[in-house]
Amino acid sequence: MRNRWLAVVVTAVAVCLGCSGCGAKTEVREPEKTELRVVFAEGDLSWTGSMEWVAERFMEENPDISVVLKSPGDVDGQSFTDRLKVLIAEDEFSDVLELRESAIFAQNGYLSELPESVTSLVREEYRGKGACYAIPRYTTTLGILYNRDLFEKLGLSEPESYEDFLEICETIRDAGVNPLAIGGANNWHMGFWGNYLYQNYILNEENKAEWDSDALEEMLTDFRSFRKKHYVDARFQNITDSQTVQELSTGASAMLYSGPWMIDQIKNLNPQMEIGFFYVPAKQGVTRIEEDRSAEWGISAKCAENETKREAAVRFLQFFYSEGIYEHVLSQMNAESVVVRREMGEETGEETKVQTLIKMAKKPDMVSCTQIIGDPDSPDGFRNFYNQKLQEVLFGNRSLSVIATEIRQNWEGKKNETP
Repeated sequence: MRNRWLAVVVTAVAVCLGCSGCGAKTEVREPEKTELRVVFAEGDLSWTGSMEWVAERFMEENPDISVVLKSPGDVDGQSFTDRLKVLIAEDEFSDVLELRESAIFAQNGYLSELPESVTSLVREEYRGKGACYAIPRYTTTLGILYNRDLFEKLGLSEPESYEDFLEICETIRDAGVNPLAIGGANNWHMGFWGNYLYQNYILNEENKAEWDSDALEEMLTDFRSFRKKHYVDARFQNITDSQTVQELSTGASAMLYSGPWMIDQIKNLNPQMEIGFFYVPAKQGVTRIEEDRSAEWGISAKCAENETKREAAVRFLQFFYSEGIYEHVLSQMNAESVVVRREMGEETGEETKVQTLIKMAKKPDMVSCTQIIGDPDSPDGFRNFYNQKLQEVLFGNRSLSVIATEIRQNWEGKKNETP
């Protein structure tokens, strides 16, 4: 009887202890994270990889913020600016945004003025005057990436004149290799050549656009001749920008007009290949070489309405330009810095192999040019229209005089539109 009583007591105690243990448990909840949406253009593999790397590092150091990378997919006939406008229509224009033609969005109230804690990170010349709504991610340039091994095999050297460049194309074509790779399927890729043509045919000595001059039809005629003379194969009408990397790495094409960020992508596919770089000389006058800082960062007005999200957005941009993080992005994109501080390695004068290659390509008689299609002097929407017309010029058969008239009318018509 006594043993039975002890068993009951032990059981009761055990139950009580179990119950008290249950009662002692407290539910531990992780603090709610702030979701930060970062919109960027993913057309280039190096840039996509860079953004994924930055986002991962940022979240490691900022566990209270969850970064969601968003990229509007490529749509035929739409520029990146057009796709951002679609986000506005869908009420999805937030939070941190990579921008093209940022003035359009700022003027219409879709961007928030950036705080001094962000704008002070970049050099004064990149902040503009007055309220600042966007700052460049970095600066880059465009030129011809070429197969140095093939050039040596054919006895070719970098051109000293536009005529030399055409002769190079002739020699390569006659050797059975496609001279020029072009991502003709991507409207925005056409803008690479588009800016070269604009700077070296349309801009006058004061860097003002003169679309009503005879130079426009000459420009279109010269560009179409690339196709007529078989410097660009017809299949490139359906080749994307990312596919041009394989064109060079396999030796199917000899040259590509693009930016230095493509060099590492080509080398990754063919480590043995030596890649060279040169600027295409102007047909007449001084050769203008592109200094492109048109890709910018901004914060949406919608994001700024939420103080917590705004703070997260500011922290993300500060992190992007921070020491070590920014240098990694520059190395991945083979780009030049826009920050105030001296970036790592600058004090010792160290340069990457690609930076040296780009510097050597610039000759004393060349001038840097920041005027490009899509800058504040361009009408809203003209950039996309212009790139579409270049696709028609290269791969179509419509009258060049008609296309020239359409370009002039679009430029002037949009200039005269009331905002």
